[in-house]
Amino acid sequence: MNDPVHVTFIHGLANKPSPPELKRIWIEALSMPTATDQGFDPGGSGVTTSFVYWADLFYATPLDSSSYENLTDDPTEELDAGKAELSENDWTKALRKRFPEISESPDDTPDSNSPSGFERIPLPGFVKNKIMAEFMREAHDYLFNVQGIRDMIRTRVINDLRKIPTNSRKIMVGHSQGSFIAYDVMTGVNECPLIDGFMTIGSPLGIDEIQDKLVWTRENGFPTKLRGEWVNIYDSLDMVARLDPCLASDFRQNGREVVIDIRESNHGAWRHSATKYLQGTQLRQHLRRLCQREI
Repeated sequence: MNDPVHVTFIHGLANKPSPPELKRIWIEALSMPTATDQGFDPGGSGVTTSFVYWADLFYATPLDSSSYENLTDDPTEELDAGKAELSENDWTKALRKRFPEISESPDDTPDSNSPSGFERIPLPGFVKNKIMAEFMREAHDYLFNVQGIRDMIRTRVINDLRKIPTNSRKIMVGHSQGSFIAYDVMTGVNECPLIDGFMTIGSPLGIDEIQDKLVWTRENGFPTKLRGEWVNIYDSLDMVARLDPCLASDFRQNGREVVIDIRESNHGAWRHSATKYLQGTQLRQHLRRLCQREI
């Protein structure tokens, strides 16, 4: 008989469908058979799941599920008008330099400042600008605890983890900003229980400006609350993770590289897509292993 396992998913940047719809979409993507993998259905494998949802703290109305991860969405969509304006402090200025996609003009000029070894992301300029503006604001407001955003999201994560039976194996999976939210809770919240496995997907945790606002050191960045493996899944053309997609050298354990970096090739222009990652063969193989549900 398999031991009980629970996976806590934490979503990333931008507006999202309602919590039940987002969970349905993610589980369907993870379970969908592909040419190289039969799919991983957590429920069918005896693995329980939950989602920590935080998009409502930035957006007044959930996204329609038909528009989720649709790059033809209205590029003029605004964040919740009640939020404070993003301040041009040293942090935002430094991050803007790292992401030359962010510009005042919505053109599609070639990105001559792309990091060496990476192809220019084939997305329209207005799409790149919109995405990165959302990332900048949401990451900033979390890391600087604007209007208590960090406190509220931390509380949601801890409340979710407290609901898991004590005898269950606890796995955390964070996509995009969800990855550094999970990391922040494990390293910065004393009430966080021990975690048995951690998976980051399309993570910006390799960015210096993110690391500087977390409880982190390069030689001992591996969370002490994490007693199992950390698997980091990335696509090198993912525009959010691409500056430093590999995390092993930045989050060591007593000076040793222990994070398992796995390159997963998504398809199409939008490589940061959560649903594309969840259909990846290697992601599913490693998630099964973390859940002790290997085929």
